[in-house]
Amino acid sequence: MSLLVKYGGLILILVLVVGLGVGYAIGFFQGLNSAPASSTLLVDAAGTLQVPFNAIANNLVRSQYPTLSYDYIFEGSRLAANEITQANKSFDIFASADYRIIPNQLIPNHASWYIVFASNSMAILYTNHSRYGSEITQNNWYQIITRPGVIVGVSNKETDPSGYNAIFMLELAGLQYYQNSSYLYDQIYQTKNAAKELVIVPTETYLDAQLETGAVDYVLSYSSEAISHKLQYINPGSQVNLSNLTLADWYAKVNVTVNGQQVTGAPILYDVTIPSNSPDQSMAITFLKALLSPMGQQILRTSGLTPLNPVYIYNQQAVPTSVIAAINQNGISIQAIDENGAPTQQTTT
Repeated sequence: MSLLVKYGGLILILVLVVGLGVGYAIGFFQGLNSAPASSTLLVDAAGTLQVPFNAIANNLVRSQYPTLSYDYIFEGSRLAANEITQANKSFDIFASADYRIIPNQLIPNHASWYIVFASNSMAILYTNHSRYGSEITQNNWYQIITRPGVIVGVSNKETDPSGYNAIFMLELAGLQYYQNSSYLYDQIYQTKNAAKELVIVPTETYLDAQLETGAVDYVLSYSSEAISHKLQYINPGSQVNLSNLTLADWYAKVNVTVNGQQVTGAPILYDVTIPSNSPDQSMAITFLKALLSPMGQQILRTSGLTPLNPVYIYNQQAVPTSVIAAINQNGISIQAIDENGAPTQQTTT
């Protein structure tokens, strides 16, 4: 059973960084200075991490390594994992938008540990050009997006967690408003699909331009996408937006089949690891220390993600010691999890 299904009542305390003091900055850059000289960073990650990861690489890491060669792939998390497991490509950092992807697809053959570091939520994205955009509210969004003529965009559930999270959102809203988890799902994925009013793409980032040009009216995606790209959005509430870790048991009432396997609704959590075949582990460690620094955490927050405290770590003894030291130095607690994703008794600060 997964961490969040079995331990749905666990409350995580979020880090609220009010200011980024000089002391933190000095400590962080001293940490970078201790890393061996290097100039290449290869990142393979979820599409929604493109904005914060690029900012971390270019503003924090590149300031220490001016000649940095930064190459990356940002796409649906399942596709991103396939770059390693099927295409046999090498990366220094892998991160996904579903905390279950690394343990399910990379461990043990392609990674030995991972850190769950941030959360997100689902939302309904729109613009001033969206049909009925002047009418949509948190109370009627599910009625607006099902109206005839309204074009809805989603990502593919087979390649991107955003795709099945959109389905979970509709199913939970169906339970909440109609006592029927299939009601809104059928309206979107059957009725609108048949009317050619549903656009499905490999990853949610493909839909931003279509939304801005009016090719689609509404996109069911992450709130971070709206915040990062300055788009309007409706927060459907914690009962359906998959943001509240204490509602894990409620979220688990819905499910969908993905690549022939059942995936259960769960809070949206991001995980990260250094793949076993990382070409430059020292640069990977430098990036992780930047990600977990106060400045990196602020970049996540500005991009619409919520850094976690504590972070969850599987197989902590395999994590580079300097990464653990950086976590502790920055005041982030560690909750150990076992091979099934369940918390163990070990908690460190």
